[in-house]
Amino acid sequence: MKVSKNALKILKKRYLAPDETWEQLCERVARKVAGDEHQSKDRGKWEKKYKDMMLNLDFLPNSPTLRNFGRNEGCGSACFVLPLEDSRRSIFKTLSDAVDVQAYGGGTGMSFSNLRPKGDRIHSTGGIASGPLSFMEIFDFTIGDIIKQGGTREGANMGILRVDHPDIESFLVAKAIEGTLKNFNLSVGITDAFINAVKNDDDYDLVFEKNVYKTISASALWEKIVDGAWANGEPGILFLDTINRNNPLNSMGKIEATNPCGEQPLLPYCSCNLGSINLSQMIRGDWVEGGAEIDWEKLRQTVRTALRFLDSVISVNNYPITKIEKMTLTTRQIGLGIMGFADMCIKLHIRYGSDECIDVAKNIMTDIYTVASEISVALGKEKGVAPAYEEYPLSGPKRRNGTLTTVAPTGTLSLIGNCSSGCEPNFAFNYTKACLEGDDLDIVPAVVGEWYKKKKTELLPEFFVTTKDISIEEHIMVQAAFQTNGVDSGVSKTINAPYDTDKSEISKAFFKAWEMGCKGITFYRDGSRDVQALTIREEVIEAEKADELARGELKHRPRATTGPSLKMKTACGKLYVDPHFDKDGVVEIFIRTVGGGCAANTKALGILLSYCLRAGVSLEKIIRSMKSIHCPACTKAISSGKDVEVNSCAAGMGKGLEVAIAYSDVYRKVAKRIEDADIHFYGGRSTGIKNMICPDCGATVHRAEGCLLCSNMECGWTRC
Repeated sequence: MKVSKNALKILKKRYLAPDETWEQLCERVARKVAGDEHQSKDRGKWEKKYKDMMLNLDFLPNSPTLRNFGRNEGCGSACFVLPLEDSRRSIFKTLSDAVDVQAYGGGTGMSFSNLRPKGDRIHSTGGIASGPLSFMEIFDFTIGDIIKQGGTREGANMGILRVDHPDIESFLVAKAIEGTLKNFNLSVGITDAFINAVKNDDDYDLVFEKNVYKTISASALWEKIVDGAWANGEPGILFLDTINRNNPLNSMGKIEATNPCGEQPLLPYCSCNLGSINLSQMIRGDWVEGGAEIDWEKLRQTVRTALRFLDSVISVNNYPITKIEKMTLTTRQIGLGIMGFADMCIKLHIRYGSDECIDVAKNIMTDIYTVASEISVALGKEKGVAPAYEEYPLSGPKRRNGTLTTVAPTGTLSLIGNCSSGCEPNFAFNYTKACLEGDDLDIVPAVVGEWYKKKKTELLPEFFVTTKDISIEEHIMVQAAFQTNGVDSGVSKTINAPYDTDKSEISKAFFKAWEMGCKGITFYRDGSRDVQALTIREEVIEAEKADELARGELKHRPRATTGPSLKMKTACGKLYVDPHFDKDGVVEIFIRTVGGGCAANTKALGILLSYCLRAGVSLEKIIRSMKSIHCPACTKAISSGKDVEVNSCAAGMGKGLEVAIAYSDVYRKVAKRIEDADIHFYGGRSTGIKNMICPDCGATVHRAEGCLLCSNMECGWTRC
């Protein structure tokens, strides 16, 4: 299967070796994994199956496997959990291990709950403890800012603190200021006892090593957790008792932490070796016309092949540290999951979040787990069961793998697979995603393109829904359907809610997730982080302009300004965006369309944006707002492969402003020279316009009704 343009951009930037193709990548990964087979004839057979499965985008392993296997000595596992005990030796040993893990391309999860609270006396030295947060800051700087994950991106980490730790209140506001602990996701380890204390409005003890440090209102602490989630999506929630009750390896010890995205609760030094089946590929029939159904045989065969693949990853892997290798080979945990679930629902003409959708989720995951368990038992007989079954009194049938299934976020993998991510709904049907270190991707889901191509209409039926159409309860019901019907690890799921969501809704969501048996939950209020990140910046901008403009006052527009004339292709024709600078910055913007579109509307938008700029409205805010606007015509054109450069005329305006300010220093200097020279177009030292030419097409320019007009009627350039 041919990968999409976006997939190719991602592959070139992060996965492909120099001059390597997608097929060659699949070949090298398949060859490495098939090396686990003892018979040469088996190696060839499985190598072909593995290659075809990836090449056709039916299944993809986690990113480190794709990037490293057959290319270098990097690790194929995605994430790890490391222990932290209350001693300098343990803390900095873990930091050293985390550095090695990150260098190999993995993320780390750690619970800081065993570290004594800030201000506590250290008996061995007589000193005073600095507390868990101080060590989190050290970890954040070292394995985030210094070590790049696998040499390609900043490190990913999960920091966890139990809800009964004496420093929990400080932990809850640790990321209130944008940029703090930027390489950490934060989650609170919630217990059943705390939840019940909140429900009963009881007091709650904060303890360390069985000593009570403080007694507070459980409800008040709950509100602080909700406040953080409402403000910027952090902290997330981990239900520790639910995790440990449902851990197939519970006789080996208590789980205290998860990997960075929360889908893999793990014991210390365990790793997650993940892969996801593309459910949008598990459909047969003409889905656009309503004749599609789940291809159960293809799904089951993909599960059989994928499980053997992931088990072999463990055997041929390169591990960053010896303890991780030992624990991974002992438990042989894998995480076979899914992506493309929302696209599958669309192809079945089912609305995401509906009762039918919940039933599909339950049936799909139950079937995957049943087949995976059968294959793992068979593999145990063929290659030997996981040593944990011989060393610990684990329940259930003895099999090759300690855990089998998980649902990962598949953020990058789903872009390669050209499908919706994990078990999430589609974010939107035309949007921009920043995921390549400054190189944004314009995304139109494949199902949208297929629908437009066959139906030739811009209208989408009601079963095409995005995250903004999904209620909070529907989000949780989908997550619970996967978690409690065939997932023995965890489910990565974010509840995306509107900006105006009330805090009480977040509180209800957390309770609902606990009641439904979810192992964790993340809540994100749309725009909350962007608003916070820009608040500081905008306050500075507004403070700088406070002395210049009174409320309702417009900045004076000088006689002459300067700036670029930018041409972009839209679905309706050409869009020209001309941002104009004075010596201080952008002060005005002219917008026009040629060859289609509504010239009156674009001209009106230019006037309104110019007033905004002259009134002191933040340029960054204007750009962000304009770029977020998409139109069906552009969406349809992009999905059908037409050469369209923007998602809407409004997005083009934002893009034009963004391009212009990249060269702000140049244009401001020119504008300053023009102002200093006291240049006038009419009268004075000017010789008039008889020698002026159009900056777009080169034709002569004439004056009419106070405006400069290009004499070439097909061009349409004008300036008033």
